[in-house]
Amino acid sequence: MEVVHITDELAKSKSTFGGEVGIVIYPVYAYGMPKTVKRFILNNNFKFGYLAVLTSFGSSAGGAYAEAIKLFKKRKQRVSYTNGTVAVENYVHMFKLPPTERIKELTKIQEENTKLLANDIRKRQTNKRFLFRPESVFVSFVFRKFTSAFAKRYKVTDKCTHCKICYRVCPAAAIEPVTADTKPKFIPKKCDHCQACMQLCPAHAICFAKIQPESRRYLHSNVKVDELFKR
Repeated sequence: MEVVHITDELAKSKSTFGGEVGIVIYPVYAYGMPKTVKRFILNNNFKFGYLAVLTSFGSSAGGAYAEAIKLFKKRKQRVSYTNGTVAVENYVHMFKLPPTERIKELTKIQEENTKLLANDIRKRQTNKRFLFRPESVFVSFVFRKFTSAFAKRYKVTDKCTHCKICYRVCPAAAIEPVTADTKPKFIPKKCDHCQACMQLCPAHAICFAKIQPESRRYLHSNVKVDELFKR
């Protein structure tokens, strides 16, 4: 199976992805899909015999599946199966990170659910989703509309070590190149508000609103920071 990183593909010209089975995986942002994922779908062609859309979410997937089905329909690709798994709610701007033991519990649940989802896909399971989700559409629209404004609220303290990790992990390429003499500078119109820069800064130098240097950060226990480097 070939693994394609959505953020890598955004830097390329239009491509066609196809085969017997395709799986698109992404995290849910405010009951919808991230802007980067939406651009990926609309900028490419898809020709899969069976396509599954999987998500991870903190509380609910909301209308994320309905949105995916509609977007892929525009690309003349039918979505056969949609499902997801609960994960750690890491939107720390609004929600407090769970205690360490609860994080371990949720991580285990996520691993078990992932195996079940993989088994469903092996069996070519299909399902349908209710596409009329006005509340989710509204929440997602507002969130995406204000991501540029959110980006302006990120602050970089003097704790910055110019390690470039924030620049290298940003999936939306919303941070200008960092040098030994410059701190990270954000490009608001590109920001997807994923918080990767803030969560993964080893010096806790990036803050946002009430999230200060001493605030807890989150990284999935099975993920290494360098696995997220894109540039």
